[in-house]
Amino acid sequence: MKKIQSIIFIGLLFTTFFTACKKQETKTNNNTEENELITTLAIHFTDTVSGDTFSYAWQQPAGPGTAITVDTIKLKAGKSYLASVQVLDESKNPVVDITSEIAELANEHRFYYSTNNSALQISILDFDTQNPPMELGLKFGLNGLSANPWSGLFGVKLKHYPSSSPKVGGEANGTTDIEVSFPMVLN
Repeated sequence: MKKIQSIIFIGLLFTTFFTACKKQETKTNNNTEENELITTLAIHFTDTVSGDTFSYAWQQPAGPGTAITVDTIKLKAGKSYLASVQVLDESKNPVVDITSEIAELANEHRFYYSTNNSALQISILDFDTQNPPMELGLKFGLNGLSANPWSGLFGVKLKHYPSSSPKVGGEANGTTDIEVSFPMVLN
């Protein structure tokens, strides 16, 4: 009996390993869409006055079901920043930078940002090729309208839309490639 349990456990382990390293497929509205496997989402902030840069990441380098690390975003209150997002799949060797794929398929992707601080203003700076253009969100501005110190959460969600109806219906439609929350501190 223990031998059979061991064989089943090893089989499940191999199945989990091999499925975790493939692109995730999601079926929506009778269309099969591939979602990217994202193991790292990094945000690079540049202070618009000083030019100082700060990078923060959410990481799950071994893929789904493994340990996650999340940096705390630490910025100055009352400052403005330009930000860019980098998206990686570190389950492959060499590491795959998915950022360029998202940019190439801009009509099928959109980043959504959220915070529980109404004094923070987020403005998307890049767009897709639709007519009229719709937000992509690989680049955004962050303006700390208040000079008051604050701590809370900064949410990032990447949506993937079917090529047959890109971005129709906004955030409620499509599938989610990744959704993370960063702890955030403004001093």
